[in-house]
Amino acid sequence: MLSFTVWRGKNRGIRLTPHLFKDGTYHVERKKGDTPIAVKNENELGSYLDRGYHLRRSNKEEGHSPSLIAPNSIQGR
Repeated sequence: MLSFTVWRGKNRGIRLTPHLFKDGTYHVERKKGDTPIAVKNENELGSYLDRGYHLRRSNKEEGHSPSLIAPNSIQGR
């Protein structure tokens, strides 16, 4: 599974995973503020990350809302 561990700030140590939106998709963006691209399953995310897209990640149990994470910061690729 693709994951990211927050390494600074008040949420340090929290593990973030791909955020599944209400419509059942994951969102990737070239950069913050771009129109998000909806990806239907987690298996497709790798090809977007390989092309430099950023991925929305969250941790609902810890109350961490979706954050845009750079592809070079994501483990498990």
